[in-house]
Amino acid sequence: MLRCSSQLVRASVQVAIALALAVISGCGNSPALVMAPNLYVDSTEDPYAAVPEELKTNTVTVVYATDRQHEVVDDVFGYNAKRSRITAFGLCTVRMGRETTTWEQLAEASRTAKRPAPIALALTNIDERGRFPALGPAVELDGRWVDDPAWVAASDRETVKLHAILSEQLAKTPRKELYVFVHGYNNTFAAGAFRIAQIWHYCGRGGVPVMFSWPAGSSGVLQGYTRDRESGEFANPHLRSFLKELASCPDVKKIHLIAHSRGTDILGTAVRELHIEHRGGGRDTRKELKLGQIILAAPDIDLDVFLERFSADRVGFVGERLTIYVSHKDKAIGLANWLFGSVRRIGQLAFGDLPKDLSRAAHHHPLLDIVDMRARTDRTGHGYFLSSPACLSDVILVLRDNVQPGDANGRPLFDNPVGFWELYDGYPTDNTPKKKHKAPKVSAQSSEESNAPASQQ
Repeated sequence: MLRCSSQLVRASVQVAIALALAVISGCGNSPALVMAPNLYVDSTEDPYAAVPEELKTNTVTVVYATDRQHEVVDDVFGYNAKRSRITAFGLCTVRMGRETTTWEQLAEASRTAKRPAPIALALTNIDERGRFPALGPAVELDGRWVDDPAWVAASDRETVKLHAILSEQLAKTPRKELYVFVHGYNNTFAAGAFRIAQIWHYCGRGGVPVMFSWPAGSSGVLQGYTRDRESGEFANPHLRSFLKELASCPDVKKIHLIAHSRGTDILGTAVRELHIEHRGGGRDTRKELKLGQIILAAPDIDLDVFLERFSADRVGFVGERLTIYVSHKDKAIGLANWLFGSVRRIGQLAFGDLPKDLSRAAHHHPLLDIVDMRARTDRTGHGYFLSSPACLSDVILVLRDNVQPGDANGRPLFDNPVGFWELYDGYPTDNTPKKKHKAPKVSAQSSEESNAPASQQ
């Protein structure tokens, strides 16, 4: 009887974990174009009026880099969830709608709240153009340990190819900027491409969309999630190198960084380590990496880890501005809290979770904006940065217009005097809070002094 009960308990825990991971995998495929942002629906202005003729199509060309293994299935080239020490790069194509969908039809649907039919998304082509060699061991040369000259030469040849691709795509747009996206847990290569394609499309098709796709999507329940986490750590040196190669292209004037869910930790860690490298060499990280806006959406990062690793190294000052989107409705982040026993993860951060000194610093940080997403969201509450017409409107204002929050700037987030910036369903036309706010209880302790959250919600 005891053995039977033990087996039932283990089975119940496994089912609970499976359900939790299924919810967290809500950062998966996006098979249809998300709803039009309020910013366009509530305005008579045509956001696509200035799009160059060459880009007025129902397709999006995405520059990509990936450390996934390539595979061919039914004569179709693609990438799976296995790890590769070689970082491949090239171009992939996302089609919005049918082959017969016209630009005029797509542009109209992108400004309409109610569509007669969904706009399907499809990955129609992957054109691999090159492969950076696997990172190799150092060699001794004239009494010093240096990178293998043969490896350096091979890397330089691939860099020339990558720069040629970037220059080719930048020549199509007057905006010489890159929008680099890093996806989350359990995403396929196609899912990441769908997300950055939509971000770029709704931002008015200026600049060039870029994706870094790490080997997420491993099979299994617990092993699938834990392997994905370690695959993110595996991808770190490849993403660091890729960001440096992007910044070294002469035609690139600015690089914006966007990450979602588990991708926020991967991107944040890479930027932090590059910042340490540049700062140690007496160089300006923002100038070296050409950094513009940095967006972390629904961050799957432990609060204490964030404070000790990212805040302590002043990562919030690296870009022109850092925007973090959080939501108490995010079920996936809530389950991640449970799985890892976290005090709080950034994606569900509430103002009262911070000690007084840190809450004061966050509220008055000159380059940091924490946006509390209070609008309606999807089933899991995790993909809101794209699926919410209100939140997507704010993402556009950040990336396209580079504006700070505030009515005077044309980004009318509600400035909660005892909390974060807040975003509601009617944003940006009507961003009125639905109820009167109460001041949260803020802990006077530092995170080192207490292992418990400052407020229990």
